[in-house]
Amino acid sequence: MCGLMAEKLRKYKFDTSSAARPSATPASSSTVTRSRTTPSPLDSPEKMEAADLKAEILRSLRTDISEVIKSELKNALADDFNYLKNEMQAVKAEIINNTAAIHSEIDQMKTTIKEVESGLSTWSDEVNSLQTVVTDLKAEVTALKGKCEDLEGRMRRCNIRILGVAETDGSSSTGSVARLLRESLHLEKDVLVDRSHRSLVPRRSDGKPRAIVAKLHYYQDAVEVLKRARTRAPLRFNGESIAIFPDYTSNVAKARAAFTEVRKLLHNRQGVRFGILFPARLRISHDGKEKEFTDAEEAKRYVKKNIISTEKD
Repeated sequence: MCGLMAEKLRKYKFDTSSAARPSATPASSSTVTRSRTTPSPLDSPEKMEAADLKAEILRSLRTDISEVIKSELKNALADDFNYLKNEMQAVKAEIINNTAAIHSEIDQMKTTIKEVESGLSTWSDEVNSLQTVVTDLKAEVTALKGKCEDLEGRMRRCNIRILGVAETDGSSSTGSVARLLRESLHLEKDVLVDRSHRSLVPRRSDGKPRAIVAKLHYYQDAVEVLKRARTRAPLRFNGESIAIFPDYTSNVAKARAAFTEVRKLLHNRQGVRFGILFPARLRISHDGKEKEFTDAEEAKRYVKKNIISTEKD
């Protein structure tokens, strides 16, 4: 670019000594005045040529600068474009790799899910089968529990439970129990007692004696003893108050004990008869009607509504 400008400057050489130097001969005033006010014909073309030269130099500079800027921008943009292109290719390659890995994992998960679904289907069938078996077993266990309860109750039909007898040596022997029954119930002869013992619960901290469980040889003797115990209550032996009850299983005893509050409400009510039937059914007779209950709460509501409330009215 500098060589081009020098070349152009060489074309426009001119001599400025005559214009720059002052004239040696004095001129008249009119000549001086005319030279100051009117440009010489030699100066105008030179000035015009210098202006044209400047304009052309400026145009050349603009063109050259524009070309240089364009070239530099193009190079810079080309570098940036190549860098961005390389980066995008790297990102694209990474995305492709990650996508392939993700597709592989998804395929594995699909396979696993299919296996799980197959397993769940199999397990669902097995669970349904097991539920059927469990339902049948529950029904069977319920029936067996009922049979066991019935068998245990039948085995205890000849048993009686005696409360209130002091715990002394020999107080729970068969002979002592036979004498206790004869004296407290005014029997004509001793009943035959197969075996007797204290209940197997730990001794009470308050010193209250444990119950005596006795098995009588004959069922008729047990029925007679319990009947006399109800009719001759309260009973006494050796100056102590005692009580004789049937020896029920724990489940039956709990079910019968649930009616204790209802029985207290019915105690000494005029025109009301009640009793607990085996295993745990409360029968109430009132105003010529009989009702049986197996639920203590239901029996309590009935007594309060139909017996106690009518007496208040």
